[in-house]
Amino acid sequence: MQITEIPRFIVHAGIFSQEDLEQLARIDRVPTDQEIDAFQFEPEVQELLNAFIGDETTRRTHQLLKAKEYLAHGELEKAWKMALL
Repeated sequence: MQITEIPRFIVHAGIFSQEDLEQLARIDRVPTDQEIDAFQFEPEVQELLNAFIGDETTRRTHQLLKAKEYLAHGELEKAWKMALL
């Protein structure tokens, strides 16, 4: 995948460094909608999503920060799932 193929909201969020974006681009395939849907029911993910009910902007920011955290721990697929929720 090329960095230019990463969704614009991820690239332009101001959260990911160029190195982070390069790491995201290394994924073999982006998770499917079904994989992303299943991921949202993980307890850690539910906690994050429920913490910001009614505040979409803050929730999105915290989702991307969590995705960056997953990326820092080498959890590329989880990072993508969190970013795409």
